[in-house]
Amino acid sequence: MLFFCSDLKRAVNSAKLSWEGMCPIIPDARLRECNYGTLNAASSDIVEPMQEEECLTNRFPEGESYEDVKARIADFLLFLKKNYGGKSVAIVAHKAPQIALDVLIKGKTWKQALAEDWRKTKSWKPGWEYQLD
Repeated sequence: MLFFCSDLKRAVNSAKLSWEGMCPIIPDARLRECNYGTLNAASSDIVEPMQEEECLTNRFPEGESYEDVKARIADFLLFLKKNYGGKSVAIVAHKAPQIALDVLIKGKTWKQALAEDWRKTKSWKPGWEYQLD
């Protein structure tokens, strides 16, 4: 198994604590959270309504849109398919990349994926499985 995580130092350190010595840990910037621009670290009361409406396709002020995140994750998935097809990999990512996986792999709409997000439904579990064909 290979372990992919965002390139943030905190994510890499968490990955090392859990997985170091068991499998390779490969940082990949495409797995980073959405760049909320001037709203990075802003209250979720401000950011979440924007995530679910205008910033699916329009970028956050000085940031990126969820469609931009989806493009990054799609590129990452092509990379996985080409370089690691048929292998199991673990991915650690944040909210937007995880929801983008639901859109890209499970065929959900953004609206559906956001409505069914475990953070809203209070249905956390230790992992999610996705199958790349």
